[in-house]
Amino acid sequence: MSEYGELVVLGYSSYRRVGGNQIDKHQWLPVGAPNSQFRLLPKTHGNAMVPRTSRLAETTLAKAALTAALQRAWKGATPASQYVCVPTEASSMWVTEYVPSPDADMFQLGRQPSALNDFVVPGHLHGAKGTISRFAARIVCDRAPPYECRVYAGGFDTDRQLMLPSNAPKFCAVCVQWAKDASHSGCVGRVPAVADGNNHLTLFDTQTHDDDAKVAVDAVTRNGVRLWLPEHQQWFEVSVHGRLYAVAATDVLSERATIHRPTAGPVAPRAVLTHGAIVDLGGVHVKFLHALRPSHNASTMATHLDRLLNVHCPVQLHALHFDDPTTLPHVFPACGHVFGFDTRLAKLKQCPLCRTASTLVPLRLATANGQRLLSRDERTRQPEFVFNPCGHVAGAQLAVESVTVRLPSGKTICPFCATTLDRARPYSKLYFYSDDEDGDDNVTTTTAAG
Repeated sequence: MSEYGELVVLGYSSYRRVGGNQIDKHQWLPVGAPNSQFRLLPKTHGNAMVPRTSRLAETTLAKAALTAALQRAWKGATPASQYVCVPTEASSMWVTEYVPSPDADMFQLGRQPSALNDFVVPGHLHGAKGTISRFAARIVCDRAPPYECRVYAGGFDTDRQLMLPSNAPKFCAVCVQWAKDASHSGCVGRVPAVADGNNHLTLFDTQTHDDDAKVAVDAVTRNGVRLWLPEHQQWFEVSVHGRLYAVAATDVLSERATIHRPTAGPVAPRAVLTHGAIVDLGGVHVKFLHALRPSHNASTMATHLDRLLNVHCPVQLHALHFDDPTTLPHVFPACGHVFGFDTRLAKLKQCPLCRTASTLVPLRLATANGQRLLSRDERTRQPEFVFNPCGHVAGAQLAVESVTVRLPSGKTICPFCATTLDRARPYSKLYFYSDDEDGDDNVTTTTAAG
């Protein structure tokens, strides 16, 4: 296996908030290039972390000193052990020990540039703060067939911990309830296991031998990691232990987005990434493409569009070409009619051919990374559709898929630039104006691309 798959960002991986009185304070400007790509390449040696045991810990230690104390007190702990900590009260937490596994590779994603993060996704930044956690998610890929890839919420930091805030939503496997407070701390019976010499840390074993005992309390992160699975056509939330929880769908008619959290038990023990799955990391979305899909075709959208013969602007009647900045095609995306640029057309609020209300924008092509989102068939033919209002061209399959996937925020977006699509007309069929050289009268016709 040379590659488990790849992650392609839908739109941009980084945004900055715009300040000033003249621009909406909630407007975000993209930073960098669109459709960043992250390849999941096998590591030299397996570096995954898998859960082994879970205990209730009572401690007054600061976070920086906790790992060393756990190493001393936890029987059988390895020097490479890492810990998922879910606070239940001011001085107690559920701690799950994760130990190394050579059978899988682990990749971390997060906002912070760090050697611990394989892929840096800054997200929406305002100063030093952002909507994506510093260590936001883990992806674990089996090194043996069928090379299953799974996603987990949260990542391990420099203290070798995944420490959740006290108000993180927590799920108790015993009472099968979600809560943010300490109501779960008494659900599982406990027996003192060991205490350190200074009484700063006491570990308790649980009194149950149920399979859920080692993760008796699960949790989701504050910003949340959500997963769209194409085979289910719905969003789920992923926990720190990699379980999958159902969430309510966002009201498509609501003007204000409401992010729903889980309210019931897990629907699956593993959050498996399938081809086309989308991971939502605090407002930035990455699409998983499986390595076993058909290989990428070298031809580009521009190559196919340039094969259209005698394409002209129906107003100025000059030829349109993608390789000449003076004759670049423009489009009214609400109807799909293609023109050359003209200042008079740019001032119009409707297409002069069909009178559809729209604005003239450049006909935009996806970057090389963005074109990886196209299916194999879409890469071998001329693009047929244009997204409204951004003007990006796409094939039929990607256009329909993009409208089908409604994000947790309630929006549908262009996969190439993440622009919110028009609700009434999210995309249109492309129409080019060309000379019909076969006609005796040189009749002009409007033809669809593809």
